[in-house]
Amino acid sequence: MRSKQRQSDLRTRCWLALVAAWVAFCQAPASARGIHYGAVSNGELLACDRLDWRGQADEAISCYRQLLSGARPAAIRAEAAWALNERQAANGLFRDAVATHPDDAAIRVRWGDLYADSHQDSEAMDLYREALKIDAGNAFAMLGAASVLVGAFDDAANTYLEPLLRDATKPGGARAAAWLLVAQVSLENSRMQQAGEALDAAEDILDAGEWPPLELYALEAARDLLQNVTDSPYTAMSLELNPGFGGIYAIPAHFYVITRRYREAIALLRKAVETEPGLAAAHEALGINLLRDNRVSDAREALELAYDLDPFSPQTVNTLRLLDTFDDFRLVRDPETPQPGVLPLSLRLHRDEAAVIAPYAVRLARDSIAEFTARYAFTLKEPVMVEMYPNHDDFAVRTAGMPGIGILGATFGYVVAMDSPSARPSSEFQWGTTLWHEMAHVFTLEATGHLVPRWFSEGVSVFEEWRSGPNPGVHIPLPVYQAIRDQRLLPVTGLDEGFVRPAYPQQVIVSYMQAGLICRFIEQAFGAAKLQDLLYAFGDGLQTDAAITTVFDLSPATFDERFEASVRREYAPILDNLDEWLATQQSIIALISAEDWPKIVTAAERLIGLLPQYVEPDSPYIALARAEDELGQQDRAIAALLEFRDNGGYDPATLKQLAAWLVDAGKPDSAIEVLQGGNLVDPLDRELHGMLGDLLMDGGRAAEALTEFRVALALHPHDKATAYYRLARAHHALGERKASEQRLLQALDIAPNYRPAQRLLLELERGERH
Repeated sequence: MRSKQRQSDLRTRCWLALVAAWVAFCQAPASARGIHYGAVSNGELLACDRLDWRGQADEAISCYRQLLSGARPAAIRAEAAWALNERQAANGLFRDAVATHPDDAAIRVRWGDLYADSHQDSEAMDLYREALKIDAGNAFAMLGAASVLVGAFDDAANTYLEPLLRDATKPGGARAAAWLLVAQVSLENSRMQQAGEALDAAEDILDAGEWPPLELYALEAARDLLQNVTDSPYTAMSLELNPGFGGIYAIPAHFYVITRRYREAIALLRKAVETEPGLAAAHEALGINLLRDNRVSDAREALELAYDLDPFSPQTVNTLRLLDTFDDFRLVRDPETPQPGVLPLSLRLHRDEAAVIAPYAVRLARDSIAEFTARYAFTLKEPVMVEMYPNHDDFAVRTAGMPGIGILGATFGYVVAMDSPSARPSSEFQWGTTLWHEMAHVFTLEATGHLVPRWFSEGVSVFEEWRSGPNPGVHIPLPVYQAIRDQRLLPVTGLDEGFVRPAYPQQVIVSYMQAGLICRFIEQAFGAAKLQDLLYAFGDGLQTDAAITTVFDLSPATFDERFEASVRREYAPILDNLDEWLATQQSIIALISAEDWPKIVTAAERLIGLLPQYVEPDSPYIALARAEDELGQQDRAIAALLEFRDNGGYDPATLKQLAAWLVDAGKPDSAIEVLQGGNLVDPLDRELHGMLGDLLMDGGRAAEALTEFRVALALHPHDKATAYYRLARAHHALGERKASEQRLLQALDIAPNYRPAQRLLLELERGERH
């Protein structure tokens, strides 16, 4: 096995090659060529394929070798090379075949399939489109395009799928594969009945044809799994047909992953790679999910195997590169030494941020554990690991294997991963609330054995942000009110679809907020105990429809009606005046430019009256406070920003301004409370820690001040002499003479004439003599 350094260097080169959109495929072994369902009709090739589909690997390899070495058409030799995992050769042969037969759509389709199978979806789509220009009704070009688009969560897939599902004159293999694709999507959306109907349609076609039902069996096993049947008869049927088909385990494992049952997925993926050792995708999924279970060494081993089999998989390359960065992180443990009865907590933090973030993250995580243990009657069974990434793309890779995703945090059971405070602008990200949200997931997942549906786990987390989080208050973005007004909320039984396969750009955030509002509605209408009852109904294996009926004695449709009526009643002022709200908000921008402060007060107060919960960075509270301050009404300005803060506003610049005004108004305790909230937004703000520490010292709270001064020093301030002096003052107030003296000497070493440090050191020496 290559050394770590050589592997890292090679992965870097592969990454650069991917970014450059390489067109020559690597020659290393990858996953086997899949079932083509009749996209190729050559008799000699089909004879080899049938050996492969029955698991007669040695005979199939010999058969493909004969085709590759003979004087056969380039397209047939390309298929043979692909089946032998000689992808570079296959790519060149397909290129030759297209050059020789430029009007043959089928060759372009199969070349596109090779690209799709090699993680090059854009190039694959180009070839499918070229094939459809030649033959507008080509079923296998439609199938290939639909498969790529389904993988990209693009609804345009339906444009290509529908003709295959409706037109019985299309080739049977393409129609069967299309129904299998529908079944996959239906299972991902928890539409069991629709999935069953699609699988039945595929089975009827496959029974009448000559294509192996291996993928059908795997999806049937997945359907059984999602209905808590773990010993599916389809597994034995598949292995009897092809003892080497690892997909019978790997495909159901995918559904364990998307329902966040990672340990069960790991068990299936181990069986997949034992059954089919060359299945690169299964090694990759195994490695990624072992990492989600915090089994870092095992994850690296599996990913190295996946890399050897398929060195151009973006997920494998990205995740291995991420693991190479773990040397830059520190592991912080709380408590530092084991204590009886105290569940350990670990944080993986970047070494440049660990000393700054750890004090607040540990306290917040501990508070959340205490809150949720009591709230949901569940005691954690294992230590929790919290990871924070200063590079958002590293976090994205940690979560999904690919950069570019927009989420803030993810929970894999007892492992939480999220952006660190430096990963995003502080005006857009309150990391403390994100940690609280993710810790709620730990409880809902583990209390139910990961059987909780996504909508309820997300709903509880959002509701707990609003109810008990470090920044309480119901904060709902404007697009959600538009969705409510336009009746775009989903029924509770279909709410998971809004997270998994959104139908419009804002539907994911709408689904988050709808789920949170449902949990809030449950507490208000039925009592907090019903939230716990619903959680444990899911833990008993009930699906959403049965759980709703069991816990509330209501049909899901009646539950939806009562929920939507409650929401429309509560938010009627903004729903009925949303267009006015938006227009007035725009007018305030112009009024600020014109410095027309009285009109700003009138406009802002109108908006606040319609929607007092709106506390985004462009909140009317902020405009109102500025206008009142400009008009000399600082008490009113303070009142506006306090209301902004009390409703959940967290804009760091605004909170610092509020704290300064409170100090000027002789309200230091209120200023301390505001600044402490600022630590959960922007703990990397050096000025904030110094200001907060000084206020705490003045208020006789030296122990808390010491934490702030330590954090300020960890941020490498320009004026280190003052930083050391502040620490000395805190130690002195706590009666820690030696520590105070050490910090004073450090301050004077930097600035020998620093008078405050000299005076305090003299005071210490006098005290020692007396």
